[in-house]
Amino acid sequence: MKCEKCNQNEATVFYKESVNGKVRSLHLCAACAAEQQSAHPFFSPSYPDNLLGELFGLAAHGKPHRDEARRCPDCGATWSDLLRDGKACCPKCYTAFADLLEPTVRQLHGNVTHAGRAPAARRAVREKESRLTELKRQLQEAVAAENYEQAAKLRDEIRGME
Repeated sequence: MKCEKCNQNEATVFYKESVNGKVRSLHLCAACAAEQQSAHPFFSPSYPDNLLGELFGLAAHGKPHRDEARRCPDCGATWSDLLRDGKACCPKCYTAFADLLEPTVRQLHGNVTHAGRAPAARRAVREKESRLTELKRQLQEAVAAENYEQAAKLRDEIRGME
């Protein structure tokens, strides 16, 4: 496959990005990729070293400026290990480094809670919990507004669901 920019050399760098649901792919030779990287700092053929480093808080000179003394209690991984590998070493890493991961996950995905599909049984439980939370909020508002008839209806509906 030829480079999409110069149409002369063989493409060796394959870059794909998704911004607001629009996917863009580039197939570039090494020279055009280097030129693209200097123009756009987030474009990086060496993905874990540059892109994740920028997102997760590496300084421009490559030195971490975040808490390095902290370790995952389960696997012993450090923040540098996560940056180097581009992934968590174990499930506990997400808890151990939550405060460092949250801003980046929010920046990349728009939220830090899963809002995707779930098995039908779990989805039903989640919907019930959400409905109960909403009813309890409405109950508090009805009591605060001294609308006791509405509050009684909401109380009965909550009891029926619980």
